[in-house]
Amino acid sequence: MNFIEEPTECPCCSYKLEKVNDQLFCRNTSCTAQLHGKVQHFAKTLGIKGFGPKTVEKLNIQELTEIFYLDPEEVSAILGNKIVEKLLVEIEKSKGSDLATVLESFSIPLVGSTASTKLASVVTSIDEITVEKCMEAGLGAKVTQNLLNWLNTEYVEMKEFLPFKFNTTRK
Repeated sequence: MNFIEEPTECPCCSYKLEKVNDQLFCRNTSCTAQLHGKVQHFAKTLGIKGFGPKTVEKLNIQELTEIFYLDPEEVSAILGNKIVEKLLVEIEKSKGSDLATVLESFSIPLVGSTASTKLASVVTSIDEITVEKCMEAGLGAKVTQNLLNWLNTEYVEMKEFLPFKFNTTRK
């Protein structure tokens, strides 16, 4: 009988894989496969058509916010004129997404559609999210912890580059 040997390294970045409940995970936050997956999820959740695996790979997008700052000439050279026009229209439409949809798009562990919708019912911007607001929305401890960790790390780095109207609290 032949057995399949379990991999020990990520096939994309060669980072050591971690086994959790019989599943293997790459914990390298710089892994290209993970970054491209996040970009694809972000675009799909925001309704940006045309950002499938091949497009993300061809454009080599590494950060979510890069989507909003694509150079039309560069994209046209890579993908062609017809595609770039459609893509730019889709990206522009996504900037009007509601808070719940945008929160869901960030791939925050345990923060899916339900948690995002609950949270959006008690806050009007990402900057208003606190432990108290999460409790008021009825979010559990793990969801709250993941969300606050994301706010204090990834969000801090991308905040100024996000084009959403509710991105920061208005004064």
